[in-house]
Amino acid sequence: MSENLPDFTKYGYQLRTELGQNRLGGRTTYLATNSQNYPVVIKQFQFATSGSSWGEYDAYQQEITMLRRLQHPGIPRYLDAFQTPDGFCMVQQYISGESLATPRNWTPQEIKHIALATLEILTYLQSQHPPIIHRDIKPENLLVDEQMKVYLVDFGFARMGGGEIAASSVVKGTMGFMPPEQLFNRQLTTASDLYGLGATLICLLTGTKSGDIGNLIDADYQIHFQHLFPPLKRGWMSWLAKITAPKVTDRYPSAAAALAALKPLDVDRLPKLIISHNSLQFTATKWQEKVSQTVTLSNPIPETLLAGQFSVVPHPSDPPHTPYDHAWISFDRTTFEGNLVNCEITVDTSKLLADTSYTREVWVQSNADVEPQVIRVNVQTAPLPKPLNFVGWLRLVVVLIISGFVGWGLAGNSWLLLVPGLIAVVATADRMAGAGFLGIEANAFKALVMSLIGQILLGIFLLVLNFFSQTYVIISLFIALLGARIGWGLELAEIKIKKFFIGFFVWLISCIIFGNVATIIGTIGLVLLPAMWVGKVYRHFKGDLQTYYETKAQRQSVSFVLVTALLGIGLGAEVVTISEFLGKLATYDFPLWSDWRIISAALVTLLGFIPILCPGIMLAYSLSNQLKLKAYVRKYALNKLPLIKP
Repeated sequence: MSENLPDFTKYGYQLRTELGQNRLGGRTTYLATNSQNYPVVIKQFQFATSGSSWGEYDAYQQEITMLRRLQHPGIPRYLDAFQTPDGFCMVQQYISGESLATPRNWTPQEIKHIALATLEILTYLQSQHPPIIHRDIKPENLLVDEQMKVYLVDFGFARMGGGEIAASSVVKGTMGFMPPEQLFNRQLTTASDLYGLGATLICLLTGTKSGDIGNLIDADYQIHFQHLFPPLKRGWMSWLAKITAPKVTDRYPSAAAALAALKPLDVDRLPKLIISHNSLQFTATKWQEKVSQTVTLSNPIPETLLAGQFSVVPHPSDPPHTPYDHAWISFDRTTFEGNLVNCEITVDTSKLLADTSYTREVWVQSNADVEPQVIRVNVQTAPLPKPLNFVGWLRLVVVLIISGFVGWGLAGNSWLLLVPGLIAVVATADRMAGAGFLGIEANAFKALVMSLIGQILLGIFLLVLNFFSQTYVIISLFIALLGARIGWGLELAEIKIKKFFIGFFVWLISCIIFGNVATIIGTIGLVLLPAMWVGKVYRHFKGDLQTYYETKAQRQSVSFVLVTALLGIGLGAEVVTISEFLGKLATYDFPLWSDWRIISAALVTLLGFIPILCPGIMLAYSLSNQLKLKAYVRKYALNKLPLIKP
């Protein structure tokens, strides 16, 4: 035994060490062994002054009587009591466990277990007659052993009913854990101990030390704790707020009521939903366009998994729909799971009025909270396009007739064969600046390359005029135009022509017809100069062209004219080609299939229809869309379309 420890051997106990001391309360707690060498706890009460009245012994006797009749596995048994020269001692069962004041990371499930076990002890105390109120629930007075069994200790400040039974200290309770009614010496109830339990649980949840709990309490004795830890289930948070309510009438009336409310609650840690955008702006630049944007959902809380679903908030202007099947707002996924999720939201403006603003709301319901979070969706639709009028149609007819005569004239003058090649380069510029018309997408670089190839082939044709008839030259011209205008330069979205195949086919046919591929080297310089000049002019006027192509209607108008011109040139030149070919055939008096040149000429004559058919198909498709557009605009003007209002 240490020399600094009292000698209790004559009472049958050997002190081992001091466990704790409350100097103000005149109490010291020791670990000791009894005569059977079993560990026990001895709590010594010393009178405040020497010579004080021993009448206080009656109060201790009342406490001993109360504690001896308590039989609960969560309350250490009181084994003995004896007087000392300067006070009084009580002997309790020793519990091998640590107090909740010992720093440790507690999981929500462990904290709920501690709360349930403590409430069961308090329910037992409050079932006594009269009820017992502990008055000093705090982390230091709750012990937990290795099996997570919970024990409530230190009944030095306990009250039995409305009467105080242990007046061994002036301060009866611990600041920060005493409810207001106890702090101001008002009537205590069975709800009073709940406040101290709630403050204790908050210490465990937030990692707050007992001495610092006062920093969380405002002037109205309300404990503010929600901001100190990750989100928890709403029911769990509400339960904690209720048992720590400053007004006793706002708490559960008893430990039994608080226990019944806590048992069914889920206290798992919640994920935290963070949305990259709480508002999205969808602006359509084209009529009936589908516009998409992406939102990112993230969860920074470890050991949790974010999950939920998207839905569109019902709106009186929208047709009836389920939350996940909206008429014009869609999601690439209606449900999500993960801590970093990207979701694409798409707005289909074809169901909406043109040049109109819309506002809707998207709900994001997740396991992070009971209330859904809202993403505001703002939509601005594009204006209605203007279809071609009568003047536009008449202009196309005039262009077709004039270009047909131009093609006829080009077929009669070999040196003018460079002009269609230049048209191909200009058409390339049109694709680059105007971005094409309905159904066609442009690749500017490849279009320019094939335009230059077309010019080179035209130069080759000029060099070999002495070896081949005008028919071959004319037919080959349109094969070159096919490569320059359509082969690699343009992609037909509807027909899906393979760019490389067409380009290779053009080159192969040209080689078969002319054979002398080496002449390409001698003609590069001849044809490269005008092509480069056209390119420089285009770059100079690029800004003006882009300004001119401000609206889709203007781009379509120019595209229609160019395609119509190509169609007319092809028709005019092909008429000459076919007539000359038929004239040649009339001079032959032997079977046509005996001359391979005649067979080749017939084949390439038929191929000459390809550069005519392709612009024709493009023009027919676009004009068909124009007719549909005109009918749509007419119905739109008469309010006959079932479009959704803002």
